[in-house]
Amino acid sequence: MGTTDEENLPFVRELNELRRGRGLDAADLHQRIGPCLRAACAITEADQPAAARQKLVLRLTELCARLPPDLKLAALTALGLHEEAAGEFLDRRISWLASVLDRDPRTARRRIDLAFRRLDELLGAPALRGDLHPLAGWYVESMKAILHLDRDQPELREERRIVAEADELDELVLPFSAPVAPGTDPLPGITADALFGGEIVEVRPVSASHAQFVLRLPSPLRLGQRHEYGIRFTPPRAQLRPYYVMTPLRRCEALSVRVRFDRAAPPARVWRLNGVPGRVIDDGADSGEALTVNRVGEVALEFHDLHQGLSYGLQWSFGD
Repeated sequence: MGTTDEENLPFVRELNELRRGRGLDAADLHQRIGPCLRAACAITEADQPAAARQKLVLRLTELCARLPPDLKLAALTALGLHEEAAGEFLDRRISWLASVLDRDPRTARRRIDLAFRRLDELLGAPALRGDLHPLAGWYVESMKAILHLDRDQPELREERRIVAEADELDELVLPFSAPVAPGTDPLPGITADALFGGEIVEVRPVSASHAQFVLRLPSPLRLGQRHEYGIRFTPPRAQLRPYYVMTPLRRCEALSVRVRFDRAAPPARVWRLNGVPGRVIDDGADSGEALTVNRVGEVALEFHDLHQGLSYGLQWSFGD
């Protein structure tokens, strides 16, 4: 006598229960979360319905991001997490998925079944380290930074993919630091403009070396929804220090950095900064993780699962 996925894979059984009706938009969601999902998402008896929903949506959104694109789409649609299919009943969500995949509904259902089996594997694995003191509202799923030092006017482009941790998220407060000499006016001459994904509506000077830029989003995000945006900063060359680092104040899962130097005057040494305290950067101590400037003047590197309060990036020196 055979057995079904639901008998052998407890998370599949509980995910199938959740996908009914409006999925994770259901009013009685907190009553339908099974014991395995409660444990995997750290949902306790003391959690109110809104808190239980938040934990569940964020955990499933995070895991869906690790699936291949077609399975990610299938899982998000089945659970009612895809923004273009949210709020619909299951049959309509499956029909929408079938149209996007250019397949019939039976094939779409099989794709959902496969996605749920993959989620079962991920949910059964130990959870990744979480931030000890996360800031509310959103976290960074990935960030890409490109710093051009080969131009008369240096330019820094930062692009992020974020995930909303609350409903109705309509603006982001983005910090930017550029250390300056004592007595200097706050961030003189630095400008920033939104390349895509929002508009800067306010600049808040905090100190001589730190400011906050308020980015208004095109429309409010719902819990678990992803959004991408890009910002361009143009600091004066005289104000630049010989490093670029990102120091996360909230959860950040991945960072890629690319610096393009002037090929006519490249640095003598470049080294990697992989989760170091700020004082190490101020001291200018070589980390020993040497990086090579390629023949077009670029250095590129990546980081994953960054820790809050530590700095990631690279530093360089033009001396011997």
